[in-house]
Amino acid sequence: MRRIAVMMAVLALAGCENDVERAHKQVAEHLQNPKTAKFANVRISEQGTICGQFRGKDDTGTFVAYRSYVAVKKGTDYDIIIDQQPGDLLRIREICGGADLQRRADALADQPAPEGWDVEIVQGANMGAVSDTTARLIEKQIPSSVIKRDGKPVVLLGPFPDKAAADAQKADVMSRLGMDSIVIQHDAPR
Repeated sequence: MRRIAVMMAVLALAGCENDVERAHKQVAEHLQNPKTAKFANVRISEQGTICGQFRGKDDTGTFVAYRSYVAVKKGTDYDIIIDQQPGDLLRIREICGGADLQRRADALADQPAPEGWDVEIVQGANMGAVSDTTARLIEKQIPSSVIKRDGKPVVLLGPFPDKAAADAQKADVMSRLGMDSIVIQHDAPR
């Protein structure tokens, strides 16, 4: 009986892995060289939706920056949304987490920021431990801090003196680590 239970668990895990592989194959088709696809921060919801970031090599053999994606399960297949057009990232964040923070940042984007600008790491569902996030940042020599907001830990980079510096750090974190983040005024109410 125990062997049957173990076998069922192994088969269940194998089925999940096949779903992830199938979704990743569809996502990789959006790259110049799909065979070079690398995935980061992959997380699966209870409904089978797969969120994360991906990248691959271009025609010169150089890895391009990570981009966000979501694979929404539809029967045995997936609907794929890739961050490649205006509005895509908000749609992805609506499903994977971070949409409320992005809307707040967008609403404040033209406001002055006398305290500077933060880069806030998006903490969606199933993102893993904050200590793992900060450890990955430390490995790449990117200083960060952790604050508590509404009883939950939040990882921040900054503050930066201007929005351009914060945008550059946001792009660097996505490019090197595949971590989604949002630029918002330091100490702005969230």
